[in-house]
Amino acid sequence: MCEKKSFGIGKSFVLGLLLGVALVASAYILAGGFGKIANNFGAIAKPDRVVSVRGLAEREVDANLAVWPMTFSIGGNNLQDLQKDIVDKIAISKAYLVKHGLNEADYTVQAPSINDTALNYYGGEKPKFAYIARQTILVRSSNVAAVMAAQSNVLDLMGQDIAVLQDYDGQIRYEYTSLNSIKPEMIGEATKNARAAAEQFANDSGSKVGKIRTATQGWFSINDATVGLEQKKNVRVVTTVEFILTD
Repeated sequence: MCEKKSFGIGKSFVLGLLLGVALVASAYILAGGFGKIANNFGAIAKPDRVVSVRGLAEREVDANLAVWPMTFSIGGNNLQDLQKDIVDKIAISKAYLVKHGLNEADYTVQAPSINDTALNYYGGEKPKFAYIARQTILVRSSNVAAVMAAQSNVLDLMGQDIAVLQDYDGQIRYEYTSLNSIKPEMIGEATKNARAAAEQFANDSGSKVGKIRTATQGWFSINDATVGLEQKKNVRVVTTVEFILTD
């Protein structure tokens, strides 16, 4: 009896063949896909021609707030008498401020500081007063002209035995508090000036100025416009703008 042998294709061979076909097909598909991605990436990566410029906007404004520490000193040898003297001089000073167009809402009477001179006496000539009081009336008003008038005429108080200190700490500080009201217009002006600078550059290079690509607003600064005229302020802002250039 003859024995018959089977020569069928093994399962491992079939699986290997199918895997090979799948790899070839995948390689073909991926090759086409990567080609498209490469083309698209090339289009995205193409750099824009840009120019970065700065635009400046400046404006001179009048201060709308004046802060003046109206300060004077009083000496005495008795605390009760010193207290009465302080109260009297505060009343005189308040009447003086009202006379120059200010009202109670424009100033605040601060607590006086009392220096006991005996505590700092270490021999030598004895101080004339046992106590020296330092009194400040803080004037803070939008009526800048009235504050200036009051501060410039303090010599009138000397006749009533009040010597207002005129040192550095007693000077008026002027402020401008309405920045938000002029911000939009100044930013627009700075951007306009930046575009003008970009157009000059574009003309020199044979290009045209297109849309804004990026824009950065700088800090607003407020400084005295002129030395000796602190009530005049200079507001300044610089913006940095990047424009796209076209042919």
